Order: sequence, then structure tokens, then C-alpha cells
Amino acid sequence: MAYHIDTGLIKEKFKVDCECPLCEIQKIVEEQFLHEFLNDAVMEENTRITVGKKGFCSRHFDMLFTRQNKLSVALQIGTRAEVLQNYMGEIKSAKQAKKLAEQIDDASKRCVICSLTEDSMVKYYKTIAQMFTKEKDFFKSIISSKGFCLHHYAELLRYSSFAGFMKDEYVSVLSSTQNRNFNRLSSELKTFCDKHDYRRALEPLGDAETALPRMRIKLYGEKIE
Repeated sequence: MAYHIDTGLIKEKFKVDCECPLCEIQKIVEEQFLHEFLNDAVMEENTRITVGKKGFCSRHFDMLFTRQNKLSVALQIGTRAEVLQNYMGEIKSAKQAKKLAEQIDDASKRCVICSLTEDSMVKYYKTIAQMFTKEKDFFKSIISSKGFCLHHYAELLRYSSFAGFMKDEYVSVLSSTQNRNFNRLSSELKTFCDKHDYRRALEPLGDAETALPRMRIKLYGEKIE
């Protein structure tokens, strides 16, 4: 494959019984970056410069902080704090305040781990499209999956042109798989709601019992902690 991505991981996660195999892949990608920023990367000058410029979002800060190496986190946050000190000067006018507010807001939206994770995931989206074209039976893995969360479905569609001459067939398989599974889950959620009618209290719930948390994954992606 052109993007040097572990196609074995893709095949493995497309076989997992889950609402989004891309969420499963992202958990592994994100974990790799978390490990790096808690270990050797913290001592690299380029890493410290990048962390200084971007910092961490609150979610990734919390994920780093809950792990054992607090010193690594403190060193990197200290570097970030030095950069943010530039925004802490005296403000002398409302115009200056408005401009500074926009700069602070923009700085707060950045996260080095989010950026690295998304860059890596783009390679997976492209590789999956290529695999559809180059690997004879891969389309069966897509069809037999339970579809994707909305974010990852949109990203797969965004990079569907990387399926080349089979891009139309690719988006057809993606959309039919997503539509079928979204309808499946919606039906299970309706069953869950109907079960709360006393007239259906004795009917078995089956898979509908977990429909709500699984719909949460479908709509927002799997919560990664």
C-alpha cells in the first residue's frame, strides 16, 4: 500500500463486533501517541517546541494526567505555559482585548495529539479506499461490518476518491452498509423505547437492551479514555 499503514490492523478491526471499526483503530493510534508523550518524546527539542505551540486539549491532558508519569506531563505543560505567557500582558483598550480574546480562543482549540491522531487517521481512510480496489475480498469485510460512527463515515466518504477507478462502487458499498446498519440500530432503539410501554413489559429486549449506548457510538464515536 502507498501509505505504509498496517493493513493487518484494518482487517482485524473490521472483524470486531462493534458499531465502528475506525473508532477501534483510532483508539490504538491515540494510545501510541499518548505513550510517546509520556516517555522518550518529552526529551526531544522538536517535541517540546510543538507542544509549546499547540499544547493539549482538555481530554488529552486528562488522559495523560491520569497515567503514572506526571513529571513528563508537568514538563510539557510548563513549556506550553511559557508560550501562553505572551497572552498575559496588560490590556489597554477594548480593541486590543477583542483581538487578544480571538488569539486566546484560537490557541485553546489546538492540541498536538489531536493533530497527530487525525493525520494518522487520514492515512487509514486513504488506505481503506485503496484496499477496496486492490484486495479482492476486502469489500466483504465492509459489507459484513456494522457500519461506522458519523464522523468516520464522513471521513471515509471524503477520501473515497483514493479508490481510483472503483470509487463509485466503493461509495455505493459504504453507503449501503451504513444505511442498513443505521436502520438496524434505529429499529433496536425503537424496540427499547416500546419496551417501556406496560403492554410490552414481558417482551424480550434482546439486542435492544444496549441500543442507546451503541447509538451514542454511532452518533458521536466511541468514547476514548
